[in-house]
Amino acid sequence: MSRLLLLGTGTPAPLVHRAGSSYLLQTGEQTLLIDCGPGSVRRLLEAGIEITDIDHLLLTHLHYDHCVDYGYLTLTRLDQGVGQIDELQVIGPAPVQHMTDRLFATDGVYGPDLAARTQHPGSHFIYERRGGAMPRKPPMPVVGEVVHGDKIDGPGWRLDVAEVVHVQPQLTCLAYRLETAEGETIVFGADTAPTAALTELARDADVLLHMCHFINGAIDDQRLTSCCSGHLDAAHTAADAGVSTLVLVHLTEMMETPGVRERLLGEVAQIFPGQVIFSEDLLEVPLGQITTQQIR
Repeated sequence: MSRLLLLGTGTPAPLVHRAGSSYLLQTGEQTLLIDCGPGSVRRLLEAGIEITDIDHLLLTHLHYDHCVDYGYLTLTRLDQGVGQIDELQVIGPAPVQHMTDRLFATDGVYGPDLAARTQHPGSHFIYERRGGAMPRKPPMPVVGEVVHGDKIDGPGWRLDVAEVVHVQPQLTCLAYRLETAEGETIVFGADTAPTAALTELARDADVLLHMCHFINGAIDDQRLTSCCSGHLDAAHTAADAGVSTLVLVHLTEMMETPGVRERLLGEVAQIFPGQVIFSEDLLEVPLGQITTQQIR
């Protein structure tokens, strides 16, 4: 059985109890991180996950609340991996290769840091004490840029890619459907307005993680509704796709007023007949049907 853990369920607005978008999928021998918004690396530590255990990073898009911890993740893997782990495998839309180059190249953002870590004797001492063998090399994440319709066969998982509707043409946003060797299907809907592309990608999935950025009816300005989804949008997509479990993510504080959360879940349930989960950081999402025997 695979494991799906919600690391960050918030938005760009900083909240103590919600980190930026980030989700962990452990399947077989693989550990995949989907997005790495602000605070996600700390959430990994809180969850007891070693940073060096992350094999793949999948980025849905390059808004900072989905990718700002990319540098932190990569540098921490370098520091703690002491040359004994494979390079981080990164999948995402263009220009993620350019971002990677600008972060980790010799003249990149972290160029001076990496020069010190790979050249200074003090850094060599720490590296060797941790078990590393010289020479010490800088990180070189292996990047694969993907587009709508791409399919990737990974070690013990399969990935299908669909472009969704967010802030194009400035940024491309992708949703991912991951099928595990154990037979589970999880769809990471990313940030999107309602779109047939996501409905088709999520067809008959076990779990759909869907953006829930506002309350439908409370906000009707097309500038937002044309690029983001509300709670009823998520419910309709989940119902139309026939998924088993809908997880509402990318939540704003407007959802959390006492009584509002309960009303929203009730309205979602009127449209979508499956399981509905109101996300929280560090919540593990059941990948099968919840039964009364599991409730204690």
